[in-house]
Amino acid sequence: MILKKSAFLALVLLPVFFLLHNYNELFGFINVDQIIKYGLIIYLILGLTLLALYAGKKWNAKTSVILFSLTIFVLLFGPINNYIRLIVHSRILSSYYIVFTICFFVLILIIRKIVKTPIIAPKTILFINLAIIFITVTELMMLFVNKAAYDRTKNLIYPQKPLSEIFVSPNLADSAKPDIYFFVFDAYTNDKMLKKIWNFDNSEIAGWLVANGFHLPPDTRSNYNFTAFSVSSTFNMNYIDPARGSNASVPINILQANESLSDNETLDILKKENYTINFLAPFKNSIKENNLGHFFEYLSDKQISRQTLVGSLYDSRIWKFFADKMTNTSDSISYKKPLLEKFRLIRNTVDEIKSTVDSTTNRKPHFVYGHIMVPHEPPLFDSSGNFLSYDQSLHASMFDTYTAQIRYANSLIREIVSSIKAHNKANTIIIIEGDHGFGFYSHDSIPRFAFANMNAIYFPDKDYSRVYDSLSPINTFRIVFDQFFKQRYPLLKDISTVVSE
Repeated sequence: MILKKSAFLALVLLPVFFLLHNYNELFGFINVDQIIKYGLIIYLILGLTLLALYAGKKWNAKTSVILFSLTIFVLLFGPINNYIRLIVHSRILSSYYIVFTICFFVLILIIRKIVKTPIIAPKTILFINLAIIFITVTELMMLFVNKAAYDRTKNLIYPQKPLSEIFVSPNLADSAKPDIYFFVFDAYTNDKMLKKIWNFDNSEIAGWLVANGFHLPPDTRSNYNFTAFSVSSTFNMNYIDPARGSNASVPINILQANESLSDNETLDILKKENYTINFLAPFKNSIKENNLGHFFEYLSDKQISRQTLVGSLYDSRIWKFFADKMTNTSDSISYKKPLLEKFRLIRNTVDEIKSTVDSTTNRKPHFVYGHIMVPHEPPLFDSSGNFLSYDQSLHASMFDTYTAQIRYANSLIREIVSSIKAHNKANTIIIIEGDHGFGFYSHDSIPRFAFANMNAIYFPDKDYSRVYDSLSPINTFRIVFDQFFKQRYPLLKDISTVVSE
């Protein structure tokens, strides 16, 4: 029986299983092009190895099992590494280098055992082949399961849209509908926390906003301490399923939350009301490419490569150390380049926001979502306001430089609001929020620091009776639709959920 002679079938099917498993793990987010590219690379290397073994008359039961063991080590080192780190609660024993060393020596021992064994038992080879057949067939079946789930959820972390379904249009003329500007300054905490933790007086920007008609609720808290969950729940005006909304260690949860940033309750309702949607955030979206970046796309782009030995090595510090030495990135300009790119994207976002202002009243209303990655890490400025080099930024204390990023964010707030107030129509809502607070401490400190978020609201009618002191983002657009579109959406209880990352 051919299944007992060599592990050839297992070798052929192992890459199929590997690719299918990764495709299923992030179903709907991995392009078929990626599968084809990695499939060609893997099978080219395997094919050349097999040809060399056949040409040297070295192909037999032993070499087939050795090659199979090597292929597992190369293709599945990432999951093996992650599993060991999950079950071992020692920082030293779970380090990449220790895990690699242990796995490498285990592989050597396995190969040595195979070489010294007089003959590989046919039952062993049969088991290897049947096991790979079984798990490959299982992944094929999962394709159909995932396709059915995708058809139901469209890969959204919050696929239900009950508020959009019950929305009743107030039948306002387009000219009577307010423009809505919604700005998220990533990781911007509120004034009370700035004063309490940093002894930083943020009253200058607060006073300026109040003078311009804004209302700043004093005790606001975010619902999540993770960007994608926070903003997607804000737009959906509802909480994420608790089983998923507290877990950002699963990549598909993050990607589905990212998908929900541009496909959600708020935008569906606004589309019904003939709004033009401007999505000016560094995330992939289903509305229009904005060239501002795809912050979470590394999860799907690197899903396949990071499972492999080569990919995990590429992401390791030792690779980065040698790469820096080889490319001479000690040069000050090179060190600044990543920060200059972040600065450029921030400036582009601000400029794109300002380009949407339009004082014409007889036009379609527009909604503008601008997401600005400040004061989020990495810090751009030191405590004195000087622009950092990349090397300085890597070693800078986020705590010590945080208020410098706040000052920069404040200058952008002034610039954006001034432009809107001067050049957009008077009937305009402006909402400025931090998606969460300062979240750069250890997990134990998260509840204390990560939820207090900045919140400033401008309503053209100056009626802030519905805006309460402890407002959380989950209720922001419920209030907007109630006050300006005559809906009766009940407010939800304000809850803050710690997200594991």
